[in-house]
Amino acid sequence: MGRPEWLPDVGAGNWIAAHLERLDGTVGQHVPAVFDAYARVLHPPHTMTGEPGTWALVCTTTATIAHPLMQWRTISRTRDVPATGGSGVTLHSAWSGSPPEEGTLPARSLTALLDVLAGPTGDQRCVFALWEGLGWVDGRGAWFTRAAADGTVIEEGEPPSAFPLEVLDGPRLALPGRNYLLFTGPLADATGLGAPQAIWPQSPNLFWPQDQSWCVATEIDFDSTLIGGSRRLIDAVLACPGLEAWPVSPGDSLAWDADVVNR
Repeated sequence: MGRPEWLPDVGAGNWIAAHLERLDGTVGQHVPAVFDAYARVLHPPHTMTGEPGTWALVCTTTATIAHPLMQWRTISRTRDVPATGGSGVTLHSAWSGSPPEEGTLPARSLTALLDVLAGPTGDQRCVFALWEGLGWVDGRGAWFTRAAADGTVIEEGEPPSAFPLEVLDGPRLALPGRNYLLFTGPLADATGLGAPQAIWPQSPNLFWPQDQSWCVATEIDFDSTLIGGSRRLIDAVLACPGLEAWPVSPGDSLAWDADVVNR
């Protein structure tokens, strides 16, 4: 794994911009609706003991139904109830573990996905897009604390800028509702984008190969990652034992209220 190089030519993403019209929960507004097939990779939750879990396990626990458009809020049985002593609300969940991460595909899942993508990608260079609004990108608006097992603070403070000013002040790929910094490198560099890696590991928010034969999107507000590509590639994603994935279509909605099965 290396760190991808900055790509100031944001025109490399124009093919995506040409197919996106708005920012919403629709699959085809995050991955261009130009591919033969699509998959949704679910970010894993964790059990109370910290072990990676699955959305299917959550559904079994909460007596809900697993399906391609399920949403975490509905399958975890999170409900609003009156807060004690006030007029606000507090959230209670029938799932006792932790929820999936939003906005980044966790390292284990990313590695599994890269293994699937490696064959059709070969030695092509890829383009990686990083949302400019992540707090650690320029170090402002972020604060980190590193603690020992006993809770003793080892280090804390505002992190240094992840990129030089030339990058931070450089051009952005403008998509509906989001602006991105672009980087380039071999496929394996998808794991080297977060900085500093030990504090904020981050998968690309978008990435694709030079031949544009597939595209991966991890929207910052989503707890799942979308992939568009050939039917053979998507079948391989769906069959990958390291991924919990479902087939989806460009017109499917992944908005928070789209899970009509488990309402």
